[in-house]
Amino acid sequence: MKKNTLVILLLLCSWSLGAQTANPNQYKYTFTVAKDGSGDYLNIQDAIDAMRVYPLAPITLFIKNGIYREKIELPAPNTDVSFIGENVDSTLIVFDDYSGKGKHTTFTSYTAKISGNRFRAANISFVNSAGPVGQALALYVDADKAVFTNCKFLGHQDTIFSGGETAHQLFDHCYIEGTTDFIFGPGTAVFNACMIRGKTNSYITAASTPASKKYGFVFLDCKIQADTTVSKLSLGRPWRSNARTVFLRCELPSVITPAGWDNWGNPENEKTAYYAEYRSYGPGANSGNRVKWSKQLSDKEAALYTIKSVFGQDVNWYTTRTPDFNYSAFNRQRFTVVNLYSGPVPNNKNVPDREAAITKDNVTRISKVLTPTLSIYRPDKPNGQAVVICPGGGYSILAFDKEGTRVAEEFIKWGVTAIVLKSRLPDDSLQYDRHLAPLQDAQEAIRYVRRHAREWGISPAKIGIMGFSAGGHLAATAATHFTVKADPSSTDTVSTRPDFAILIYPVISFDSTITHKGSRNNLVGATATEDSIRFFSNETQVTPQTPPSFLVHAGDDGAVPVENSIRYYTACIKNKVPAELHLYPKGGHGFGLVNKTTQDNWPERLRNWLQLIK
Repeated sequence: MKKNTLVILLLLCSWSLGAQTANPNQYKYTFTVAKDGSGDYLNIQDAIDAMRVYPLAPITLFIKNGIYREKIELPAPNTDVSFIGENVDSTLIVFDDYSGKGKHTTFTSYTAKISGNRFRAANISFVNSAGPVGQALALYVDADKAVFTNCKFLGHQDTIFSGGETAHQLFDHCYIEGTTDFIFGPGTAVFNACMIRGKTNSYITAASTPASKKYGFVFLDCKIQADTTVSKLSLGRPWRSNARTVFLRCELPSVITPAGWDNWGNPENEKTAYYAEYRSYGPGANSGNRVKWSKQLSDKEAALYTIKSVFGQDVNWYTTRTPDFNYSAFNRQRFTVVNLYSGPVPNNKNVPDREAAITKDNVTRISKVLTPTLSIYRPDKPNGQAVVICPGGGYSILAFDKEGTRVAEEFIKWGVTAIVLKSRLPDDSLQYDRHLAPLQDAQEAIRYVRRHAREWGISPAKIGIMGFSAGGHLAATAATHFTVKADPSSTDTVSTRPDFAILIYPVISFDSTITHKGSRNNLVGATATEDSIRFFSNETQVTPQTPPSFLVHAGDDGAVPVENSIRYYTACIKNKVPAELHLYPKGGHGFGLVNKTTQDNWPERLRNWLQLIK
């Protein structure tokens, strides 16, 4: 860059969306997810977020075997998407929200929410692992023309919510288990040749069919089972007065109550609910003792309950063949993990390894790092640039996927080699000099990448560093302290100066008026000296040799005041360092790759900026 650039965006109105294109070939329509790193993504939601909305051709997501502990949502604009798992018993999407957990209600407790029309899923288990704690959805589906084939739905109360008053859904050869009302909602849904298992004395269905709808829940050729502890299982009760549920040619166990159905304590429901059976069989098929307000269908009436009759003349959406799982789509390891140091880790005490990783709310948090590593993501066609990524976490944990691996996955799409640093966190029980340990790791990471530049197809003069929050502080420290020998024992003469810095809602200053107190105390302590505070207040350390910098922050950040980024930017301008600053009115702290308060896409602005770096 030959001149300073300032782009401060106060985005007070929505940006218009780009024009649609009639050329579908430029977009990606096959995505892969694998825990072993052989796919495009490690997480299902990351793949969903990368998909084009309202696609110009159907999209297929192949999911390798693994336990995906994440809460996923396929929004309404993500139409025509198929999820294809490798094996129904080994491809599991698991989460543990439930009504009453924090601010969760029944309808936000889902493990998976599917709203994109013409959705298909095969060979996947959807699991709510919260246990018998109340309402806890494994699946919330309000998509129209959704098909689930050979899937399992595991939960307790309210396992499946079939939503959408005008939605049609097919569950074909699936397994569904639960305790109370575990198939419920207003949708029109057909359960074809499914295994339905009740786990307690309660009710299988709780339909809330709109009065205008002819069909609600239709069970065709299903087998009903029950746990050995169950003695009374009802076919259903009306969640709303016009509930419609019909069982045709289903095998019923002996624990089905003779009455079969329940009016939910309201005799008025008996006038409006429509409950019927046709040729039920098995020890629970006791039609003579069913409640008088239910029906036993005639052959003529039963003929109206075929899949085609229920769903209408448009048969393509449920008769189209579901794609087979495609192993060839998983072409190679997307990343490798190496130890940062080839020998003993400098500044480490001789103590047992206590590293821990906890995943919650779709974020993996790593703590007590004793052995720093690099996760190296190499694009198929490297453009010559590389970036070391420092996840944030207040210098107490590392938000390793949200602010690390997911960011790396975005970079390799651009041709940028991405290296996620799992750095040590300052800890007196692990290091002799805690305040220098993170900087030692950051400097060694830059040296490591520079030593392997030719091997990886990158330029040794195009290696940058990036950080989020406290990781932003570490990145800014590396960008301003490269003349400081953080590891006095090192004899490596490879330069530790990054060629550019990317700072996302960064902690910059340890000035008590604007700092993030937790980050400062964790690194230098609550009683740090003025010299130490000034040393790590990076706005005071900017010089003309500081590399070009790109900053992003939200004005309403309640954890790290926006003044941190403004001070750093101002120091860059004062020292004639090229800098670009993007300020958003809202977004708070920790929004990662997506600030949901705006349609503006800061990673795209970063991509444009990187293309201008000389």
